[in-house]
Amino acid sequence: MKIRLITLSILCLTFLWSCNLGKKYEEEEEIRIQNYLQSVGDTVYTKTPSGLYYYIISEGSDRTPVNGDTISIWYKAKFLSGELFDTNLEQPDPYFFIVGANTVIKGIDEAVRYIKNGGKIKFITPSSLAYGAAGLYGYDAYGYYRVIVPGYTPFVWEVEIDEIRAGSK
Repeated sequence: MKIRLITLSILCLTFLWSCNLGKKYEEEEEIRIQNYLQSVGDTVYTKTPSGLYYYIISEGSDRTPVNGDTISIWYKAKFLSGELFDTNLEQPDPYFFIVGANTVIKGIDEAVRYIKNGGKIKFITPSSLAYGAAGLYGYDAYGYYRVIVPGYTPFVWEVEIDEIRAGSK
C-alpha cells in the first residue's frame, strides 16, 4: 500500500513538473515569435485564436478552400532564423492535400482557409500548429534516426494555392 502511494505521488509530481516546464517553453517560444515580428518591421500580422500569425500577400480569386477540397500548393518553410527547412518550389509539381483531412500540419490547414485560389499568404506556425513539444524525428543522410526539428519550434511559411478542386458533397 505504501509503495503504491509513493509511486502515485511521484507520478503526480512528475506530471505537475512537466506541465510547468511545457508552459515555460511555450512562453519562450512566444517571445521568439514576437522578436521575429519586431524584426520584420512594418509588416502587420494578424493573430488567430489558435496562435497562428498571418498576413495575406495576395488574396487570390474565386473561393477559399473548405473541408474536403483537394488543393495544390507551392510552399517554402523557414526557421525564424531564416534557415530554409523545406520547400517544393524547385519541384515539377505542387504539393496536394485534402483540406481538413489532418494530412498536413494544423497551421497549413488553417492558413490556406484565409486565401482564395491563386492567393499567397505568409504565416508563422507556433509549435502547437506544427510539430509540437516532441518535434520531428527522421533519418538523416547517413541512415541515423535523429531530431530533425526540436520541440517548441515555430516556422515561417509562404504558401500559394495553385488550384482548388471541390470535394465530394
